Amino acid sequence: MAEMLTVFDEKGHPIGVKERDHVHQDGDWHETFHCWMFHMEGENIQLLLQQRADHKQDFPSLYDITAAGHIEAGEDVRLAGVREIEEEVGFKVAPGELAYQGDFKEELKEGTLLDREICHIYLLPWTSDRSFKIGEEVKDIVSVPLDDLEELMDKQGSVKGFSILTGNEKAVTRNNLVPHEKGYERYIFHVIREYVAKL
Repeated sequence: MAEMLTVFDEKGHPIGVKERDHVHQDGDWHETFHCWMFHMEGENIQLLLQQRADHKQDFPSLYDITAAGHIEAGEDVRLAGVREIEEEVGFKVAPGELAYQGDFKEELKEGTLLDREICHIYLLPWTSDRSFKIGEEVKDIVSVPLDDLEELMDKQGSVKGFSILTGNEKAVTRNNLVPHEKGYERYIFHVIREYVAKL
């Protein structure tokens, strides 16, 4: 059965419901859930990146948000988030554990894809007692220093990360990250640092 999404106008007002494939073909605004997970190593913030599966239609094998997905028509945002986290990385969270950080409207263009997202952004501190059991959409979970990743946003080169699943070293480059708007990236780094400062 086709996944049905609520579509919105430029001002964020709902204007109807449409199949997911048609939403992307037509470039309609729609809602997504973004959960960035992180952990601390001493004073250093380590961001967890999901490596998308090789068979994914969009951005295969690239590194991206720890857990993310579309919010289906009529679905509660936090409950959608709980569902996506369990489907993609294999553990349960309570809706109240997800720390809401606001919304960000982002447009991603890739070939014929025009992905216009109203991103509902959440943070979740990760601890090692939560074991990742990745689903078929995910290839790996990689831990990367937030400071190093932020530096990479404005230059070429690579950042050293480590797989949470295998311990193997992974090189993260600008070319193997899912492209996001610069404003979105700056927003994420800012809200994570603000959140950690209050812990």
